[in-house]
Amino acid sequence: MLQGEFTISDRMPEEELKEKIRDFLKKRKILVLCTCSDNTPRATPMDFYMDKRSNDFNIYVGPAPGRKVKNIEENPNVSIGIYTPMDTGKIQGMQITASGKEKLVFLREGDKEFDKVQKIVRGKRNLLLKIIPEKIELLDYDFIKDGYSRLQYLEF
Repeated sequence: MLQGEFTISDRMPEEELKEKIRDFLKKRKILVLCTCSDNTPRATPMDFYMDKRSNDFNIYVGPAPGRKVKNIEENPNVSIGIYTPMDTGKIQGMQITASGKEKLVFLREGDKEFDKVQKIVRGKRNLLLKIIPEKIELLDYDFIKDGYSRLQYLEF
């Protein structure tokens, strides 16, 4: 929890926040996946997918083998940024964090979930990454109009 950021009245009810998060994610297709290894950060724009039939917030990407995959294998801590372009006139953004190999699951052909996830993502992939969020932070200045803090978060 962000110290001093919220009072009880600033917090959006959890179910309402979940709906706002789902709406935000449904309208976007690109994220920035941030990884780090040997104190060298890397931010990679990628397309992302979610299982529309599920109520979870799992995110799927199809990473090409390379630096980001190596970084995650060496340091399984990621941060994801998803934002609304500034030319829309809105200030909105999302930060997702996930840590540990149980939250960052590489799927390869033959793995239990691979075929299911392959149907969710666009194009044939040899490697898929399932990201299970630990925390989702949603910033939206429009929340203030409804009496909530502009920054809301959901922890799992």
